[in-house]
Amino acid sequence: MLEGPRRRVRLAEFVLIVLTLIVVAQLVQVQVLDAGFYRAWAAEQRERRITLDDPPRGVIRDRNGHLLAGNVVVYSVEATPSQVLDPVETARVLEGWLHTPRAQIQAELESDKLWVLLAPQVSKEIGDQIAEQELPGITVRPRWARAYPEGSLAAHVLGFCNVAGEGFYGVEGFHDMALRPRRIEREGPVDLFSQPVPWTVLPVVLPESGDALVLSLDRTIQAMVEQELAQAVMAYQADGGTIIVMDTRTFEILAMASLPNYDPGRYQEFVREDLSASVLPFTDPAISEQYEPGSVFKVLTVAAALDAGVVSPETTYYDPGWMEVGGVPIHNSSPDLQGEYTVADILIHSLNVGAAWLSTRMGADTFYHYLLGFGVGQRTGVDLAGEATGQVWTPNDYAYWHDANLGTNAFGQGVAVTPLQMITAVATVANGGERLRPYVVARRIAPDGTEFTHQRRVEAQVISPETAQQVAEIMVRTVDEAIPEAQVAGYRVAGKTGTAQIPVPGGYDPQGTIASFVGFGPWPEPQVVILVKLDRPRTSPWASHTAAPTFQRVMTRLFGMLRIPPQDVDMAQVVVP
Repeated sequence: MLEGPRRRVRLAEFVLIVLTLIVVAQLVQVQVLDAGFYRAWAAEQRERRITLDDPPRGVIRDRNGHLLAGNVVVYSVEATPSQVLDPVETARVLEGWLHTPRAQIQAELESDKLWVLLAPQVSKEIGDQIAEQELPGITVRPRWARAYPEGSLAAHVLGFCNVAGEGFYGVEGFHDMALRPRRIEREGPVDLFSQPVPWTVLPVVLPESGDALVLSLDRTIQAMVEQELAQAVMAYQADGGTIIVMDTRTFEILAMASLPNYDPGRYQEFVREDLSASVLPFTDPAISEQYEPGSVFKVLTVAAALDAGVVSPETTYYDPGWMEVGGVPIHNSSPDLQGEYTVADILIHSLNVGAAWLSTRMGADTFYHYLLGFGVGQRTGVDLAGEATGQVWTPNDYAYWHDANLGTNAFGQGVAVTPLQMITAVATVANGGERLRPYVVARRIAPDGTEFTHQRRVEAQVISPETAQQVAEIMVRTVDEAIPEAQVAGYRVAGKTGTAQIPVPGGYDPQGTIASFVGFGPWPEPQVVILVKLDRPRTSPWASHTAAPTFQRVMTRLFGMLRIPPQDVDMAQVVVP
């Protein structure tokens, strides 16, 4: 063979060998070195995580089965811009239904985005009307939304759920994970359009709705309490207030209402209205706002002194009308209140000096031991989101506690509680000295029907049953002899007023007060305890003129609702000053 052709053949062979080596090298790179990458890439193209449609969030009902929080079907309006044939006309059609400027909708439809959300939530009626138009590139997708059929009823207890299905505040926040539906996700093959391949067999595990909750609340009692609170706030020109009704035997909460209020189904409107406010209306004042309780706190001081054996109800002392503790003068509410008094008179006549005399006679260790036992300065553990701790300084708090605290704390000054802490402490007296954990959720029902019932939890035996009875009887005398505004015709009730000053920078507000009343009945077998708290009433600063009559109205109606028969009480025997 001639030299020229031979060279060309060799060149061709060389080129083929090089190309073969390159191909082999690429095959080694793809099939060996990068095999894992390409397998993952192929799986990514072939398989998708398939999320089954969510079932609804668990419902919330009252103790009698009335629906307080449920679910409704709403629609989200979505668009695939590449499939929209006429963005101008489509925007014109959607403008009225979505309440969005036409130009804004058109800009979204003409964008290069693969998918746009035009409206996260429209009503079922509007969604149906949009779907009927069969607009190319427009998808109307149904989904669940939270609904509160009773409007603002029990709003603070319930809390709310946002558009993402997350619970906040109250029961919705505390039990969010239990209420949420169980989402089911599966890995599976899809077609070119990322749709599940229909003939592929996967394990069938259906999503489940969230757990249903049955509350201890009674819808009828709750509505009555909210009505009475609204009337009291208006009649006494108060800034707001709280009323709590609790069963003294179980510490289950039958009603809990606070004003100002809100509608959990329209929570977004309240956010917009209160952007400038320091505190949004969603925080529940009954469990989250602390206040100095004033004279209702004397119930705990007297109970501690009696249980410690320092005094008896008949023990007498001379009250000069004032005394000094730790360099701070303490005065009774009136200069006329001085002379010889008994321990029982400390509650009946609401003697500040008498309460301070008791606490100093007990000593700091004993006094604060009992306060902590009553739950002061601690969360009650109620199953609601956002509970505050309250505040009490003891001698161990070196930077904050002073000798004067021992005197002022005795009558509810310089110590802070939440309304729920205060009613829980007084309910402890009504319950024979045994403090239980208060609760709102009585039962939790799983999707398969399994029920979980609240278990009674004893927090402490704070005082003996004998001491509790002594204190309760003094509280009954307090209503009978000193607070006619709180008396309930046909029944004997125990109670105590509190007219507390409001702390402000540098001291106390010279005008505003917090008026409260805590009481239970019917005595001697109490079934319910009620706390009434009114913030800055303007018609009168005194609890006996505002909170006490509110308590009387609520308790009167409550006895009727609970069908508690009247007692054989000879009202002529009641001493009215």
